[in-house]
Amino acid sequence: MDKKIVKEIAAIVGEEYVSTRQDVLLTYSQSASTGFDGAMPDLVVKPGSTEEVAAIVKIANRYKIPVTPRSGGTSLQGEVIPKYGGIVIELLRLKEITLFEDLRSVRVGAGVTFGQLDKFLNQHGLWVPVYPESSLACTVAGNVVVNGAGPGSSKYGSIAEMVLGLTVVLPTGEIIKTGAEGNPNAPGPYLRYSFGPDITGLFIGSLGMFGIITTISVKTYKRMQFFDYNTYGFETAEQAERFIHELKQNDVNTLFISLYEGQILDFFMEMLGEEYGIPKYDWPPYTVSLIIGHVRKDVMQSDAAMAREICENLDGFVINIPEFPRGEWEDRLRTFARASYAHGWHWRILYHHHTPMHWHYVIEKIWEGLDKFGILGQTAGFATGHASFNFYPHLYFDPADKEDEEKVRAMHTWLAEQVFKVGAVPFKIAPYWFKDVPEMTDYLNLVKRMKKEMDPNNILNPHILGGEE
Repeated sequence: MDKKIVKEIAAIVGEEYVSTRQDVLLTYSQSASTGFDGAMPDLVVKPGSTEEVAAIVKIANRYKIPVTPRSGGTSLQGEVIPKYGGIVIELLRLKEITLFEDLRSVRVGAGVTFGQLDKFLNQHGLWVPVYPESSLACTVAGNVVVNGAGPGSSKYGSIAEMVLGLTVVLPTGEIIKTGAEGNPNAPGPYLRYSFGPDITGLFIGSLGMFGIITTISVKTYKRMQFFDYNTYGFETAEQAERFIHELKQNDVNTLFISLYEGQILDFFMEMLGEEYGIPKYDWPPYTVSLIIGHVRKDVMQSDAAMAREICENLDGFVINIPEFPRGEWEDRLRTFARASYAHGWHWRILYHHHTPMHWHYVIEKIWEGLDKFGILGQTAGFATGHASFNFYPHLYFDPADKEDEEKVRAMHTWLAEQVFKVGAVPFKIAPYWFKDVPEMTDYLNLVKRMKKEMDPNNILNPHILGGEE
């Protein structure tokens, strides 16, 4: 990169927050996902304010340099992989947290992790009840950009349902605020749907291609103190699916529901069973792990009794191994790190939503693909929100074996096509949906037109709409 440009950017943030050192650039060439190829940027810059971000973006726009925003770097979608010769804007210095207790909301900077926010809100008896499973490193901003989900989502949906407004630096360097805070006289963030269409939603799940989020305002809730953990067994997938459906229909406060096949559960136990203190057990063909939470003990107990009654009415049985769901919940800030990174696996992942009642259709396709391509994988997922189920099957490979990795890439393409045919929907614009599902062409062409209008020089995360590079 031209030294003149580096000097201009250093004048904005200070010399200590700009680096062109090769070892630093190498650090920013990868993400947490081992399924995406890395790329070296030319410059890493760490601004300390929204205004500094805007000034940097204006320079990048003037010289038509690609820009990749990044915070915790825990992404699994490849959006934090920079372009060769580009700029990485790291946002971890944006650490402010402002609580609006009367408005039941909190505003955080793009560098605040879920772990930091949870610790802060806990002092006030509050929380944001949706956690990504990499919360100790994942920032709220990064999670909003991918519309993440995790423990808590079975009741509250994805992080999108928590967002009240954003501060965004557009690709041209303009700064906008969305939601109620679009009015500078507002007392704080209290309403997302204001000023007409949902502009906030344009940036959620966008993988950072429409703008750089520098602050996020989200809802807060009274922190729950009473939980019921239990496991429920079923002989058929249809019984287990109906159980999840009936829990929702009866308004049981299901914080986290996961449905496991017996063979996958055996695999899971090999990973985490001992760490969670789960006793040896001959698991049934299908197991539902359920966490019920409430701020009141009597209501929690009532919901737990309802869950047992629904299970038995469906000819299921209560397994009574609470260590399993309790381990999932208490480990919710770091499950991903434990289950995957700590065990040294490399994998690709295919995030999508379906419904609990169609769970078995997706599972059948995943297994068909694993057999067809001859690779190792697992069928992970959990209930999310009103009537959806979040699937994130893992496809494992040996990174030293190129043939093995190519098989996983081929199955990734095949699986996106197949799950789309049985009704699945993506909940973030990951590159594989562009490349592999021709039925989305018209929709995605509209997104491309919006991108061109907002980012005429295509500087901000330009590879997202063009597929993996």
